[in-house]
Amino acid sequence: MIRIAGQFSSILAVFPVGLLLAVTAAPLVFLLAHSSFDIVGTEWSSFAPTLMFATAGAATSTVAGAILGIILATREFFGRKILFAVSVLPIAAPPAFWWIGATRLTSAWGNAAGITAGAFVAGLALSPVSLLLVFAALRQIPSNVYEAARVTLPPVTRFHAVLLPLLKSPLAGSFALTLILLLGESEIPFLFGFRTLMTDVVTRFSQTFDVIKTLPLVLPLLLSILILGVVAAKPLLRTVLSSSRGSHGIVRRRSSFLLTVITAAPAAWLLISVSGYAWPLISSNATPSLIKSVDATTVAVSIVEPVESAWLALFATVIMIYPARRTFAMPYILWASLLLFCVPAAIYAIGWIVAGQVFGGFAFPPIVAYSSRAVALCTLGFALGYSRMPVSLEDAARLVRMSALRRALMFVLPLIAPFLIASSAFAAALTYADRDVASLLLAPGAARLTLNLYLASANAPSSTVSVLALAVLAGAALTVAFAAAGPALLRVRRRRA
Repeated sequence: MIRIAGQFSSILAVFPVGLLLAVTAAPLVFLLAHSSFDIVGTEWSSFAPTLMFATAGAATSTVAGAILGIILATREFFGRKILFAVSVLPIAAPPAFWWIGATRLTSAWGNAAGITAGAFVAGLALSPVSLLLVFAALRQIPSNVYEAARVTLPPVTRFHAVLLPLLKSPLAGSFALTLILLLGESEIPFLFGFRTLMTDVVTRFSQTFDVIKTLPLVLPLLLSILILGVVAAKPLLRTVLSSSRGSHGIVRRRSSFLLTVITAAPAAWLLISVSGYAWPLISSNATPSLIKSVDATTVAVSIVEPVESAWLALFATVIMIYPARRTFAMPYILWASLLLFCVPAAIYAIGWIVAGQVFGGFAFPPIVAYSSRAVALCTLGFALGYSRMPVSLEDAARLVRMSALRRALMFVLPLIAPFLIASSAFAAALTYADRDVASLLLAPGAARLTLNLYLASANAPSSTVSVLALAVLAGAALTVAFAAAGPALLRVRRRRA
């Protein structure tokens, strides 16, 4: 009887988060259940370029990020911490943003085009994915394992016989995750002049708003992403959820100034990109009037909407997943969350449009699509933080006489607050940088900063593009700061208590 009662209580604890994930997956279910589609006669010429672009970009991202991650995790050199932070910055904005800025300085050398150039740029912009996973894995390896290899093996043998096998999971996971993200990329192919399935989906739906005509392209792309998500789930979850067991990772050895120069490459790229935006503005005499031309309402909405989406997703996730944090179903919840996060934002948007049509033509606002995708990210962030917290600490907190809600607010959530802060900030950054959902779900006449920048970069004067780009950068910083401020209150509350 006791065992049956325990199983029943576990099911009750899992039900809220299962319901939340079901609501999150609702637009995809409506999309897949839409039966009126026909793949006969569909144009598949963009399928091969899609695979070439995503595979080459993922390989570039994995190699570049792994090299930086290994150097930053195993060596100590001048400016390491600052360069690590700068190396992660490219993920805060879409690859297209950095490329547009760089081309404004390098256009005299000729414009790059084609799949190879696009994959290289997109791979470099997404290299922080591999960098973070490799760095985290190396910081969790017990120190004595690699120290023994340093004593007994030469560098080349140590690299391929010890280091690479230890990094097998993060490298495989980062390659698969980057591949999935690039399958959903649409802006870089537009800029580099080639078609992918995602560009065809966005173009066809933007022109027709006809789900039936778009589904033959959406379904193969969605199924491919979900299959890759299943493949990537195991190595990714093994990497991000493995505890360090009290280890401080590989002991860093001091190295020469040459490593500072090598790891400064991301900083140089970001400097070129930002300079490309800033230079026309600096050389213009109409700077004050151009700054006044930026619509304050658009700026405010562009910042508030991502923050609201991140807070709403985080609040709903914490409430629903907290009761299930120690149940048997947590691995399955994390797999489902990872799969949902891998689905491109544009497909979510189309799914919500289909759901609105099912419910009599209701128009779902963009915040619904943003929040539904952010739920999966917040679920992963909560699980990552909770896996780092010693179980004995929460068991000890249970001995204190207080309600379960107060114990959560006083002990558990403040301890994992850094991971909640990161989840909220990352979700808001992804939402702020989005272009596809905004272009598909915004009401006529509405505008967003990033969307305005992409539209202006085609034919607007350089000074106008510069103002918009700098406004986008400032807005991104404010968005991340405000999104992080909400869950940061948990830590402040604990300190005061």
